[in-house]
Amino acid sequence: MQRRHSVRHLLWRGGVAAVSQAMMVTGLYPLVPHAVRAIAKGDAGVRPLRAALTEWGISAALSVARPAGFFQLPGWKNRGPRPVIVLHGYAMNRANFVPLAYRLARAGLGPIMGFEYWTLGRTAAAARQLGWFVDQVRAATGAEDVDVIGHSMGGVVARYYVTLAGGDGHVRRLITLGSPHGGTDVSGLGVGHPGRELVIGSKLLTRLTAAPPPSRTQITTIWSRADALVPGGRQKPLAGAETILYDDLGHVALLGSRRVARDIIERLTTEPAHQPRSTPR
Repeated sequence: MQRRHSVRHLLWRGGVAAVSQAMMVTGLYPLVPHAVRAIAKGDAGVRPLRAALTEWGISAALSVARPAGFFQLPGWKNRGPRPVIVLHGYAMNRANFVPLAYRLARAGLGPIMGFEYWTLGRTAAAARQLGWFVDQVRAATGAEDVDVIGHSMGGVVARYYVTLAGGDGHVRRLITLGSPHGGTDVSGLGVGHPGRELVIGSKLLTRLTAAPPPSRTQITTIWSRADALVPGGRQKPLAGAETILYDDLGHVALLGSRRVARDIIERLTTEPAHQPRSTPR
Protein backbone atom coordinates (compact mmCIF):
# COMPACT_ATOMS: atom_id res chain seq x y z
CA MET A 1 0.00 0.00 0.00
CA GLN A 2 3.06 2.24 0.27
CA ARG A 3 5.13 3.68 -2.57
CA ARG A 4 8.36 2.13 -3.84
CA HIS A 5 11.71 3.79 -3.11
CA SER A 6 14.88 4.16 -5.17
CA VAL A 7 17.99 2.07 -4.47
CA ARG A 8 19.83 5.21 -3.31
CA HIS A 9 17.03 5.98 -0.87
CA LEU A 10 17.12 2.45 0.51
CA LEU A 11 20.92 2.55 0.92
CA TRP A 12 20.70 5.83 2.84
CA ARG A 13 17.94 4.40 4.99
CA GLY A 14 19.97 1.28 5.67
CA GLY A 15 22.99 3.34 6.72
CA VAL A 16 20.99 5.44 9.15
CA ALA A 17 19.38 2.30 10.55
CA ALA A 18 22.78 0.68 11.06
CA VAL A 19 24.08 3.66 13.03
CA SER A 20 20.99 3.81 15.24
CA GLN A 21 21.19 0.06 15.84
CA ALA A 22 24.83 0.27 16.88
CA MET A 23 24.11 3.09 19.32
CA MET A 24 21.27 1.22 21.01
CA VAL A 25 23.01 -2.15 21.24
CA THR A 26 26.28 -0.70 22.63
CA GLY A 27 24.45 1.55 25.06
CA LEU A 28 25.70 4.86 23.64
CA TYR A 29 21.99 5.48 23.56
CA PRO A 30 20.47 5.82 26.08
CA LEU A 31 23.27 6.00 28.65
CA VAL A 32 25.03 9.09 27.27
CA PRO A 33 21.95 11.35 26.91
CA HIS A 34 20.58 10.12 30.24
CA ALA A 35 23.86 10.94 31.96
CA VAL A 36 23.81 14.43 30.48
CA ARG A 37 20.21 14.98 31.58
CA ALA A 38 20.94 13.68 35.07
CA ILE A 39 23.41 16.52 35.56
CA ALA A 40 20.74 19.10 34.74
CA LYS A 41 18.37 19.58 37.66
CA GLY A 42 14.72 18.85 37.00
CA ASP A 43 15.27 17.01 33.72
CA ALA A 44 16.02 13.50 34.88
CA GLY A 45 12.64 12.66 36.38
CA VAL A 46 12.37 10.01 39.08
CA ARG A 47 15.17 7.43 39.49
CA PRO A 48 17.18 8.45 36.39
CA LEU A 49 19.61 5.50 36.61
CA ARG A 50 16.81 2.97 36.72
CA ALA A 51 15.07 4.72 33.82
CA ALA A 52 18.29 4.67 31.78
CA LEU A 53 18.93 0.97 32.36
CA THR A 54 15.34 0.08 31.53
CA GLU A 55 15.57 2.21 28.41
CA TRP A 56 18.74 0.41 27.35
CA GLY A 57 17.12 -2.99 27.76
CA ILE A 58 14.05 -2.04 25.75
CA SER A 59 16.12 -0.29 23.07
CA ALA A 60 18.38 -3.32 22.65
CA ALA A 61 15.37 -5.65 22.43
CA LEU A 62 13.72 -3.49 19.77
CA SER A 63 17.01 -3.36 17.86
CA VAL A 64 17.09 -7.15 17.71
CA ALA A 65 13.46 -7.13 16.58
CA ARG A 66 14.05 -4.55 13.84
CA PRO A 67 13.84 -7.10 10.98
CA ALA A 68 10.22 -7.62 12.05
CA GLY A 69 9.58 -4.27 10.36
CA PHE A 70 9.54 -6.11 7.04
CA PHE A 71 6.36 -7.86 8.14
CA GLN A 72 2.89 -6.73 9.16
CA LEU A 73 2.24 -5.72 12.76
CA PRO A 74 0.19 -7.79 15.21
CA GLY A 75 -3.46 -6.99 14.68
CA TRP A 76 -3.21 -6.12 11.00
CA LYS A 77 -6.06 -8.54 10.26
CA ASN A 78 -8.27 -7.33 13.12
CA ARG A 79 -11.71 -5.97 12.34
CA GLY A 80 -12.08 -3.43 15.11
CA PRO A 81 -13.98 -0.14 15.23
CA ARG A 82 -11.56 1.58 12.81
CA PRO A 83 -8.01 1.30 11.44
CA VAL A 84 -5.12 2.29 13.72
CA ILE A 85 -2.08 3.72 11.93
CA VAL A 86 1.25 3.94 13.76
CA LEU A 87 4.21 6.19 12.86
CA HIS A 88 7.74 5.42 14.00
CA GLY A 89 10.33 7.98 15.08
CA TYR A 90 13.62 9.20 13.65
CA ALA A 91 15.83 6.44 12.17
CA MET A 92 13.38 3.76 13.35
CA ASN A 93 10.79 1.53 11.67
CA ARG A 94 7.41 0.06 12.50
CA ALA A 95 8.97 -2.87 14.40
CA ASN A 96 9.23 -0.48 17.38
CA PHE A 97 5.46 -0.76 17.68
CA VAL A 98 5.31 -4.57 17.97
CA PRO A 99 4.81 -4.61 21.79
CA LEU A 100 2.17 -1.88 21.69
CA ALA A 101 0.46 -3.33 18.61
CA TYR A 102 0.21 -6.69 20.35
CA ARG A 103 -1.60 -5.11 23.30
CA LEU A 104 -3.89 -3.09 21.05
CA ALA A 105 -4.73 -6.20 19.05
CA ARG A 106 -5.63 -8.11 22.21
CA ALA A 107 -8.02 -5.27 23.06
CA GLY A 108 -9.80 -5.85 19.75
CA LEU A 109 -8.50 -2.72 18.06
CA GLY A 110 -7.45 -2.54 14.45
CA PRO A 111 -6.62 -3.30 11.77
CA ILE A 112 -3.23 -1.99 12.94
CA MET A 113 -1.00 -0.69 10.17
CA GLY A 114 2.50 0.77 10.22
CA PHE A 115 3.32 3.81 8.08
CA GLU A 116 6.94 3.92 6.91
CA TYR A 117 8.52 7.22 5.86
CA TRP A 118 11.93 8.77 5.17
CA THR A 119 12.95 10.32 8.48
CA LEU A 120 15.78 12.39 7.00
CA GLY A 121 13.34 14.23 4.75
CA ARG A 122 11.07 17.18 5.39
CA THR A 123 8.22 16.84 7.87
CA ALA A 124 5.79 18.39 5.39
CA ALA A 125 6.67 15.79 2.76
CA ALA A 126 6.15 12.95 5.24
CA ALA A 127 2.79 14.48 6.25
CA ARG A 128 1.66 14.53 2.61
CA GLN A 129 2.65 10.89 2.24
CA LEU A 130 0.76 10.10 5.44
CA GLY A 131 -2.31 11.77 3.95
CA TRP A 132 -2.04 9.58 0.87
CA PHE A 133 -1.66 6.51 3.09
CA VAL A 134 -4.69 7.44 5.22
CA ASP A 135 -6.77 7.86 2.05
CA GLN A 136 -5.65 4.43 0.82
CA VAL A 137 -6.49 2.80 4.16
CA ARG A 138 -9.91 4.42 4.30
CA ALA A 139 -10.67 3.35 0.74
CA ALA A 140 -9.49 -0.23 1.33
CA THR A 141 -11.37 -0.69 4.61
CA GLY A 142 -14.42 1.50 4.03
CA ALA A 143 -13.71 3.38 7.26
CA GLU A 144 -14.81 7.00 7.57
CA ASP A 145 -11.84 7.87 9.75
CA VAL A 146 -8.77 6.36 11.43
CA ASP A 147 -6.89 6.63 14.70
CA VAL A 148 -3.18 7.53 14.58
CA ILE A 149 -0.37 6.92 17.08
CA GLY A 150 2.95 8.66 16.49
CA HIS A 151 6.19 8.14 18.42
CA SER A 152 8.77 10.94 18.63
CA MET A 153 9.16 12.54 15.17
CA GLY A 154 6.20 10.46 13.98
CA GLY A 155 3.93 12.42 16.29
CA VAL A 156 5.07 15.72 14.78
CA VAL A 157 4.48 14.38 11.26
CA ALA A 158 0.96 13.30 12.23
CA ARG A 159 0.26 16.62 13.95
CA TYR A 160 1.35 18.47 10.80
CA TYR A 161 -1.06 16.33 8.81
CA VAL A 162 -4.11 17.04 10.99
CA THR A 163 -3.20 20.71 11.53
CA LEU A 164 -1.81 21.95 8.21
CA ALA A 165 -2.28 19.25 5.58
CA GLY A 166 -6.02 18.55 5.54
CA GLY A 167 -6.12 15.59 7.92
CA ASP A 168 -8.52 17.15 10.44
CA GLY A 169 -11.54 14.86 10.55
CA HIS A 170 -9.91 12.02 8.61
CA VAL A 171 -8.17 11.22 11.91
CA ARG A 172 -10.53 10.73 14.87
CA ARG A 173 -7.83 10.55 17.55
CA LEU A 174 -4.14 11.39 17.36
CA ILE A 175 -1.98 10.12 20.23
CA THR A 176 1.67 11.16 20.32
CA LEU A 177 4.37 9.54 22.46
CA GLY A 178 7.49 11.49 23.38
CA SER A 179 7.04 13.85 20.45
CA PRO A 180 9.06 17.12 20.39
CA HIS A 181 6.14 19.43 19.67
CA GLY A 182 8.04 22.23 21.41
CA GLY A 183 11.38 21.12 20.01
CA THR A 184 14.36 19.41 21.59
CA ASP A 185 17.95 20.56 21.94
CA VAL A 186 19.35 17.19 20.84
CA SER A 187 17.72 17.51 17.42
CA GLY A 188 20.66 19.54 16.15
CA LEU A 189 22.90 16.49 16.55
CA GLY A 190 20.94 14.57 13.93
CA VAL A 191 21.41 14.55 10.17
CA GLY A 192 18.86 15.53 7.56
CA HIS A 193 16.02 18.02 7.74
CA PRO A 194 14.82 16.98 11.24
CA GLY A 195 18.07 18.37 12.63
CA ARG A 196 16.78 21.83 11.73
CA GLU A 197 13.02 21.32 11.87
CA LEU A 198 12.72 19.77 15.32
CA VAL A 199 15.10 22.06 17.18
CA ILE A 200 13.59 24.47 19.71
CA GLY A 201 12.23 27.60 18.01
CA SER A 202 12.41 26.24 14.45
CA LYS A 203 10.26 27.73 11.69
CA LEU A 204 8.32 24.49 11.36
CA LEU A 205 7.42 24.24 15.05
CA THR A 206 6.64 27.96 15.24
CA ARG A 207 4.24 27.55 12.33
CA LEU A 208 2.57 24.55 13.96
CA THR A 209 2.17 26.41 17.24
CA ALA A 210 0.65 29.44 15.51
CA ALA A 211 -1.86 27.35 13.54
CA PRO A 212 -5.38 26.83 14.93
CA PRO A 213 -5.74 23.40 16.58
CA PRO A 214 -7.78 20.82 14.65
CA SER A 215 -11.50 21.09 15.30
CA ARG A 216 -12.47 17.45 14.71
CA THR A 217 -9.34 15.49 15.59
CA GLN A 218 -8.75 14.98 19.32
CA ILE A 219 -5.05 15.07 20.23
CA THR A 220 -3.52 13.38 23.28
CA THR A 221 0.16 13.98 24.05
CA ILE A 222 2.04 11.54 26.28
CA TRP A 223 5.43 12.59 27.66
CA SER A 224 7.78 11.58 30.47
CA ARG A 225 10.08 13.63 32.67
CA ALA A 226 12.62 10.79 32.47
CA ASP A 227 12.81 11.02 28.67
CA ALA A 228 16.39 12.09 27.91
CA LEU A 229 15.70 13.03 24.28
CA VAL A 230 12.41 14.90 24.71
CA PRO A 231 12.11 15.80 28.43
CA GLY A 232 8.40 15.95 29.21
CA GLY A 233 8.90 18.63 31.84
CA ARG A 234 10.11 21.03 29.16
CA GLN A 235 7.24 20.51 26.72
CA LYS A 236 4.31 22.91 26.83
CA PRO A 237 0.78 21.49 26.51
CA LEU A 238 -0.74 21.86 23.05
CA ALA A 239 -3.79 24.07 22.70
CA GLY A 240 -6.95 21.97 22.84
CA ALA A 241 -5.06 18.74 23.54
CA GLU A 242 -5.05 16.34 26.46
CA THR A 243 -1.69 15.93 28.22
CA ILE A 244 -0.46 12.84 30.08
CA LEU A 245 2.88 13.14 31.89
CA TYR A 246 4.85 10.23 33.37
CA ASP A 247 7.81 10.47 35.73
CA ASP A 248 9.81 7.32 35.08
CA LEU A 249 9.75 6.23 31.42
CA GLY A 250 12.48 6.73 28.84
CA HIS A 251 11.95 7.78 25.24
CA VAL A 252 11.71 4.26 23.80
CA ALA A 253 10.25 2.76 26.98
CA LEU A 254 7.03 4.64 26.23
CA LEU A 255 6.45 2.11 23.45
CA GLY A 256 6.88 -0.91 25.71
CA SER A 257 5.03 0.30 28.80
CA ARG A 258 1.86 -1.51 29.86
CA ARG A 259 0.68 1.66 31.60
CA VAL A 260 1.00 3.68 28.42
CA ALA A 261 -0.76 0.93 26.48
CA ARG A 262 -3.68 1.07 28.94
CA ASP A 263 -3.93 4.83 28.52
CA ILE A 264 -3.97 4.45 24.74
CA ILE A 265 -6.52 1.64 24.75
CA GLU A 266 -8.79 3.66 27.03
CA ARG A 267 -8.77 6.54 24.55
CA LEU A 268 -9.13 4.44 21.42
CA THR A 269 -12.19 2.70 22.86
CA THR A 270 -14.03 5.88 23.87
CA GLU A 271 -15.33 8.89 22.01
CA PRO A 272 -13.25 12.09 22.16
CA ALA A 273 -14.36 14.63 24.77
CA HIS A 274 -12.66 17.59 23.03
CA GLN A 275 -11.80 19.08 26.40
CA PRO A 276 -8.11 19.70 27.17
CA ARG A 277 -6.88 18.23 30.43
CA SER A 278 -3.63 17.29 32.09
CA THR A 279 -3.09 13.94 33.78
CA PRO A 280 0.07 13.18 35.82
CA ARG A 281 1.13 9.54 36.04
